[in-house]
Amino acid sequence: MKFLLRAFCLAALLAAATLARADIDRPAAESLVRKSGIWEQVGNLAPQVEAEVLQGFAQAGVEPADSEKARIARAVETAYAPERLRDKCTAVVAEELEARHLEALQRWFDSPDGQAITRAEEASSQGEDDPRAAMQEGMALLRQMPAARRKLLQNLMAATRAAEAMVQLSIGTAIAVQIGAASAQPGAPAPSADQLKDMLETQRPEMVEASAAITLALFARTYATVPAERLRRYLSFVRTPAGTRFNDVSFDAVDAALTDAAREMGRRLPGTRDSNNI
Repeated sequence: MKFLLRAFCLAALLAAATLARADIDRPAAESLVRKSGIWEQVGNLAPQVEAEVLQGFAQAGVEPADSEKARIARAVETAYAPERLRDKCTAVVAEELEARHLEALQRWFDSPDGQAITRAEEASSQGEDDPRAAMQEGMALLRQMPAARRKLLQNLMAATRAAEAMVQLSIGTAIAVQIGAASAQPGAPAPSADQLKDMLETQRPEMVEASAAITLALFARTYATVPAERLRRYLSFVRTPAGTRFNDVSFDAVDAALTDAAREMGRRLPGTRDSNNI
């Protein structure tokens, strides 16, 4: 009898733990991806990646024919299509985010603070401005910024792992550039997307350190019109268990989407190897 009672209690505890870690459904995941701004941000990546790939030809000393450029551009547009990236991000959020965090996250993103932060971030990710001009604008804002607000932005940057996220995006773009350049050079070495990522990942710590100043400048520009009190409430949310977990899951989601896109691009371009066949 005691054995049965202990077994029942153990089963109940395991069931409760399983429920606490349960994944969320796709509609709830998509809602968070939309409300958090990820939906719009990854939806704007294809033109940016295409521009970087085409610019990469000159840096690599390659001048492919116009027809070759068009072929590579089509591969980028397909691999980095908004619906592909959004679907992958939603799938990862649905799989990795625990249901116990859902209510707190929905409450934040539906709040005036959450909506204002998302609007500021989406506006900053439209990609219409010259990146160098955007960074210069941010640096100018930092120079005239009160020390207290600068410290607030530094704390927010650390809590959101923003410098690491910028490096993640840079790595994803660099992989696409290398794949495009290799496909335009018959007989050139053509490493897979996974091999390129592994190589670039070894440089991540140095890249994160180098990107910190750039990220802070972009933060200054992104949140230029957001009052300090609102930023403090945002920082408080990011530091909650729900906020921290969603930030980590979002990081995984974007990483998975970019990796999947690079693999798809490699599959679509002759002269590059399919990662799955290595």
